[in-house]
Amino acid sequence: MSLAISSEDSIVVMPPDPIAASTVRRYFALAAVTALYFFLMAGSFNALGVVLPAMVADLQLSWSDAGFGFTLLGLACGLTSPLPAMAIRRVGIVATLSAASVFLALGFSLLAIASSKLEYDLGTLLIGCAFTIGGTVPGTYVVTNLFEQPSRPMGIYFGVGGLGSIAGPLLYLGVNNVFHAWRPFWWLCAFATGLCGIAATLVVRGIHFGHAHDNTIHIAGWPARAALSVPAFWVIVASYTGCLAISTTLHGFSVQHFTEHGLSSTHAAETMSLVALFAAAGSFLAGEVGRVMGARVLTVAATAAMTLAAVDLLVPQSSLTLGFFVLTMGLGVGLSYVASAMMLLEYFGPRQNLELYATMCLISTAAAFGPWVGGAIHDSTGSFRAIFMAFGSFGLVLTVAVSFLRRPRLREEA
Repeated sequence: MSLAISSEDSIVVMPPDPIAASTVRRYFALAAVTALYFFLMAGSFNALGVVLPAMVADLQLSWSDAGFGFTLLGLACGLTSPLPAMAIRRVGIVATLSAASVFLALGFSLLAIASSKLEYDLGTLLIGCAFTIGGTVPGTYVVTNLFEQPSRPMGIYFGVGGLGSIAGPLLYLGVNNVFHAWRPFWWLCAFATGLCGIAATLVVRGIHFGHAHDNTIHIAGWPARAALSVPAFWVIVASYTGCLAISTTLHGFSVQHFTEHGLSSTHAAETMSLVALFAAAGSFLAGEVGRVMGARVLTVAATAAMTLAAVDLLVPQSSLTLGFFVLTMGLGVGLSYVASAMMLLEYFGPRQNLELYATMCLISTAAAFGPWVGGAIHDSTGSFRAIFMAFGSFGLVLTVAVSFLRRPRLREEA
């Protein structure tokens, strides 16, 4: 099966064209888009949280300024979410990947040369836009159009690409040990993402990607307007948004919090890499667990894990609490992305799942304000404890709400 862009601006399923490209070229294309996704993940959220303490000190930024840059990164990712499908439909996959590589190279270059808050903010803004344009939508579009059985290539794409979140902080530590500076890391990210984007563009250039519309995916399930009118949809959206807010904020400030409480910056960065490792494991397990126990149980587990991760940062730091943080934060992040998507599909069906998922992603952009608020709280109180406490309370409310949530019934179903 494969993805195509219809005249109705939707990504829909269509039969693959098995003669579109040779076997060798298909795997080259898979390698190219996977490498782009790997370095995109390596240089964005996880790595930025690790590099931020050094950038804050050198650029003389406040933590409110630092958090605002993280907020811009998240806002750009959320608000540009409709762009990849529109770009692929109107200008093609080649131009879309080319634009992503340019934005990535420019964004990371701005971080590398940053001498003020403005350059830092512009860099995170461009990287956020490129994260969407060059990320999973064009990646999955390429992969699923080139392989008749895309499950294994898709697993390679997400699995290897997701490892970038683990590699990013470790790569920064290695570069910092050699150069004793943070700027070379951003230059490396600019070079790697720009090169991978160009490679992906060259490999997919000339490959035929068919376009068709298949209305069968719209038969079963809820109309979008009916789904938007029931509380269950908004509870699912709130759960996803809450998990994303906790994840984004904790990724941004955990390293600084750990170092303020006696952990070395190296060990703090290694801790966040372990979080990413458990997140990858959580995503891998989520599908099987959700299939056996249901999407609601999986969502409860995700929100509960994120809540416990936030609360864990309020207790005195020790090896035990650090291990508990790695476990809960990692599994919470890994489960949350899959759980909310599965719950939407289970409760409202595939009829207009794309529209409902896009709505959820757009609303969840509000989660990007978490780091900004957290940075402002640190500037005024000297600690992140208040924001961790607020997220712990919010997560507990969401966990209880999802626990009692029941599948709504569509009156017109009969």
